[in-house]
Amino acid sequence: MNELTAPWFTTLIEDCLDIVIEHEFTSRWALVEGYHTLGTRIISETANFERSQIYGQNIVQCVAQSLGKKKRTIYYAIKFASLYPDLNLLPEGKNISFHHVINKYLTAGEEKPVKISLSEQIRQIKQLLQTELMEAHQEVIRTDAVFIRTNMCEFIRYLQDRVEKITGGIDGNAR
Repeated sequence: MNELTAPWFTTLIEDCLDIVIEHEFTSRWALVEGYHTLGTRIISETANFERSQIYGQNIVQCVAQSLGKKKRTIYYAIKFASLYPDLNLLPEGKNISFHHVINKYLTAGEEKPVKISLSEQIRQIKQLLQTELMEAHQEVIRTDAVFIRTNMCEFIRYLQDRVEKITGGIDGNAR
């Protein structure tokens, strides 16, 4: 009989899987409880923060910096405790991770900041300047205020040159 198909081995694997699943579940829920407790504790100090004239994001910044945590983590812990003062009200019950709490209940309907690379930011700035320059040229053609519009065109060209000089062709589209 192959050892991997022996009844004792099958029982061992089943028991080991039960142990792993139970402890993974327990650790996920412990983290959810921990962040909830953290948020609740911070909220309980609201009066002290207000007396110290520390408000809103400053609270998050101060606590995060003191704990060596990210501001976003502290913000979510506070928001979580505010929205769900009783963990029993969480729709999934204990079968959820903090990551899923954040994505499903704390950021619903919020736009997540889009990270744009430096080269993309430079490209967008250059495109904006080019568009502004073309519009300024059109204004020169349509209006009598040629002097003002010409100065605007020259200023936009100056900005384009400055961006080019500062970036040194970082975006790969150097003139």
